[in-house]
Amino acid sequence: MSDRELKLGELRARIDRLPVRPYPVSWMVIIGLGYFFAFYDILTLSFAIVSPMIQQLKMTRLEISEAVSVSLFGYIIGAYFVATVSDYWGRRWGLITNAILIAIGSLGSALSTNAIVLIASRLIAGMGIGAEIAIINTYISEITPAPIRGKMVQFTYLAGALGFAVTPFIAFALIPISPIGWRWLFGLGALVAAAIVPLRYLMPESPRWLTIKGKFDEAERVVRTLESFAEKKVRPLPPVPPPLPEKLLSKFPTAELFNRKYGPRLLMAVLFWFFDYMLAYGVIGFAPYIFVAAGFTFTTATWYIALGSIGYIVGALSMAPIADKWERKYLVASAFSIATLAVFLYAVAVGIRSPIILTIGAFLGAFATAFAVPAYTYTAELFPTRARASGFAIADGVGHLGGAVVPFIIYLVFNPLNPLSTGVWTFVLLGIFEIIATLIVLTGPRTTKLRLEQVSD
Repeated sequence: MSDRELKLGELRARIDRLPVRPYPVSWMVIIGLGYFFAFYDILTLSFAIVSPMIQQLKMTRLEISEAVSVSLFGYIIGAYFVATVSDYWGRRWGLITNAILIAIGSLGSALSTNAIVLIASRLIAGMGIGAEIAIINTYISEITPAPIRGKMVQFTYLAGALGFAVTPFIAFALIPISPIGWRWLFGLGALVAAAIVPLRYLMPESPRWLTIKGKFDEAERVVRTLESFAEKKVRPLPPVPPPLPEKLLSKFPTAELFNRKYGPRLLMAVLFWFFDYMLAYGVIGFAPYIFVAAGFTFTTATWYIALGSIGYIVGALSMAPIADKWERKYLVASAFSIATLAVFLYAVAVGIRSPIILTIGAFLGAFATAFAVPAYTYTAELFPTRARASGFAIADGVGHLGGAVVPFIIYLVFNPLNPLSTGVWTFVLLGIFEIIATLIVLTGPRTTKLRLEQVSD
C-alpha cells in the first residue's frame, strides 16, 4: 500500500479495534425511526385492503394486486437510485432522501381519491422503503466494529420490529371505528417520516465511505468521535490491527459488482431474497384477505394477527445475543426454516378455521421475520465499501421482484369462491418458496466477525 492508502486503511482499522458500541443510542434511534415507519408502511396496505378504502376508491381485485405489487417495483427503482446516490454522495444524503420519499408516498396514499392516485403513491413510498433498508444496513455496518456488527444491526432493527408489532393494533383501533381510518393509518407514517429528515441531516457521514473517497480529514474527525465515545467506557483502547487495503471509488459503483468475485455473490443474494420475499409479501399483503374470505371476521383475523405480532419483539431480542456468535448464513437459514413452519400453520388454520393455530402461526412468522435480520447484515457484508449500497440495493431490490410477482400468483391460485382449499394451497406454495430460499443462502461465504475488508476484498 502507498502511504496514503496506509493512512486510510489505519482509519478503518481503528474502527474495528473498538470493543464496544462507539456511538450514542440517539444515533440508533434516528436510524431506527426510519426502520419503524418503513415496516409500518409495509403493513398498512394489507389492512387497508380489508377496510372501506376498497369501496371508497372503487378498486377491482386486479387494482388491489397492482397496489401491492407497485410498491415492490418502487423498492427496486428507489433502492438502486438512492443507493447509487449514497455510493457517490454519501450515506447521510441517502438516508435523508429515503425519509423524504416515504413521507411523500405515505401522504399521497392518505389523500388518495382513486385507485390511480393510490397506486402512484405506493410506488413513491416503495422507492423510499427499498432504499431505507439498503442504506440503513450499509451505514450501521460501516460505523460498527466487526465483532459486534451483527448485534448492532439487530438492535437497530428492533425499532422496525416494533413497527411490525404495533401496526396491527393501530389498524385494529382506527379502521373499524371510522370510514376514513385507513387515511389516518397512512397519514401517521407520513408525519413521522417528515419529522426525521432534519434529524438525519445532523448525523455524521460514514467514515468508511469517506476513506474510499479519499477524504482523510473528514474521516479522521468521525473516527475520532467514535473513539472518544468508546474511551468513556473502555480505557485504554485495544491496539490497532494491521490495516487492510480497500480500493478507492474510481468508476460507476455498479461496475464494481459484475466480475468473478462479486457476480456469484450478487446472484446468490438476489435469488435468496427473491424467494424469501415471495413468502414475506404473500403473507403480509394477503393473509388478512385470505383469512377473512375463509370465514374469519376482520376483527377476529386482525386481533389474532396482532397478538401473534408480539413475536417481532421476541425474535429481535432473541437474535441480538447470538447475532455475532454463530455464522451469519446459518442464522439466516434457521430463521427461514421457522418462517416455513409458520406459513404451513397458516394453511392448517385456514383448513380447520382455528384461531389458536392462526395465532401460533402469526407469532412464529413474526418471530422468524425479526430473527432473520442477519440476512440484511449478511447482504451488506458481501460487497466492497465502494459499491456496498449499490450491491445491497440490487440484491434486495431485484429480490423484491419475488414480492411483486407473488400477488399475481395468489390472484391465480386463490379463489374467494372456494377459500378453504385454495387458501390452504396458497400458504403451502408460499412455504415451498421459503424452502428454496433456505437452500440458496447456505451456498454463500462466511462473514461473521470478519472485518469488512476481509470479506469484500
